[in-house]
Order: sequence, then C-alpha cells, then structure tokens
Amino acid sequence: MQNRNLKCNATNCAHNESCECRAGAINVAGREAITTSETGCSSFVDIANNGFTNSADCGCTKPQNIKCEACNCKYNENQCCTADDVRINANDASCQTFVQK
Repeated sequence: MQNRNLKCNATNCAHNESCECRAGAINVAGREAITTSETGCSSFVDIANNGFTNSADCGCTKPQNIKCEACNCKYNENQCCTADDVRINANDASCQTFVQK
C-alpha cells in the first residue's frame, strides 16, 4: 500500500494545509453508514467555529493512519482503511471513498 494517496478537500478544517491533512491520523466515523454522506472525518475541526490553530507541524497524515469505523465500507478491514485513493469531501468532511459492501 505504499503508493496510496490521501487528499483532504475540507479546506475549512484547522488540520488542512494545501489539501494535506496535518492531524497525524484520521478517524472516519459512520459505524452504520450505507452512503458517503453518513460518514465523516471525526478528526475534522471547523476553523471558523474554533480557536484551534495547528501550530505543531507533525507532517502529513499518511494513508495507513486512517482508522475506519464504517463497517459497511468495502475498504474497511479490521477498522483500517485499505483504499488506494482516499478523499475527504469539501462540503461536509465525509469520506468520498466510501463504497458500500
């Protein structure tokens, strides 16, 4: 999985820097999700509603640091994401990569 790609389009997230996640890890929520819109990046921090600023540069989140709680996603393997290409939605921080089993 070394060639996996991660892109975060949620530019209103405090962890987002040039569409790269600086959170260090991502947790995709939506245990019972059956559609993309029912998932969400629980690492998301709305920069407009929070005084949080990302002052620590921990580097970009690596795709292997994506925990997935979406049990119905075909890429979820033991709560780890196995997708080759992971995208976080700009509008609602949902996981655009979600595909129902």
